[in-house]
Amino acid sequence: MDDSNVVTVYSFRVYTGHAERPQVSPHKATKEAIVQLGGELLKGTAQQVPARALDPQGHFRRVATGWGELN
Repeated sequence: MDDSNVVTVYSFRVYTGHAERPQVSPHKATKEAIVQLGGELLKGTAQQVPARALDPQGHFRRVATGWGELN
């Protein structure tokens, strides 16, 4: 992976509805996107991905590949 075009994304929780029951997001996002959503970054979940794999909001959704490459 070309290091100049790599970003770090994280799993995070969001507080939708009740503050007592945060939900873990089904996708990862950059720190900036998580802060903008009012979410809480989950430590130890960092993953480096190509910058082109992010959507315009800074979210990363892994594309299911079946038996293909998992990157």
